[in-house]
Amino acid sequence: MIKAKLYAFDVHGVLITRMLDDPEVLGGHEVVRRLKLNGGRVAVIGSGSNWSTREYAERLRALGFGFDDDEVWPAARVARVHLSRVFGKAHVLVVGEDGLREELEAGGHVAVEDWREAEAVVVGHDRKITFEKLTAAIRAVAAGAYFLAVNKVRWYYMPDQGPILSPGAIVAAIEHQTRREAVVVGKPSPVHYMEVLNHFGVRPQEAVMVGDDVEADMMPAKTLGMKTVLVDFKRRWDSQHYPRGLVDLVVGHVDDLLKYI
Repeated sequence: MIKAKLYAFDVHGVLITRMLDDPEVLGGHEVVRRLKLNGGRVAVIGSGSNWSTREYAERLRALGFGFDDDEVWPAARVARVHLSRVFGKAHVLVVGEDGLREELEAGGHVAVEDWREAEAVVVGHDRKITFEKLTAAIRAVAAGAYFLAVNKVRWYYMPDQGPILSPGAIVAAIEHQTRREAVVVGKPSPVHYMEVLNHFGVRPQEAVMVGDDVEADMMPAKTLGMKTVLVDFKRRWDSQHYPRGLVDLVVGHVDDLLKYI
């Protein structure tokens, strides 16, 4: 049996295939329902940086998951909270999509277009990245703006299609040219997990992380002292290996958790 006060779930590869373009639901409806029915607390920890919390929660509910906004923690939300801790309210140059901009503005931050006005540069997933946008970010960071990566995930992939440009690649380009390292708040940064644990008032030892990625899910969670469950997602493009003790339980499908909760 896996006993915990908080059950945290990765989204992509565990609950659904992807958030975009007709996502396939992999499972988890009954697991989440059962946990909540039994008084358990649940959270979604998503690396997504192009959706606001509102959008993320609405899309998950449309797919049949009973998460409320308070339980949904995309990396964009963590970036907003972190930036508020550092600045209160900041003028931000956003390298990302509308959802990230919406999330930051919901926290009182002001999105700017002129890199000279930027107190911070926030970088997320951006499917409309341009030479001009990347150059503006490089100039702002080189001039001393706070450099925040919503996440630095190395491996983004689409099932049955293959890898796609990741936020980590965009961050790496700015780091390379400016020789400044970004502050990373979204997973695999432990900051993402710490913010969620703090929000729910739960110690790491009282929480379980359920994910399909060793690097982004298992390692940071175990580093903090959380229990870890690896969903062995067979359609991944990269082979995963992990040391003994990193993963507490391996299941072939998220719904197999019904046997353990």
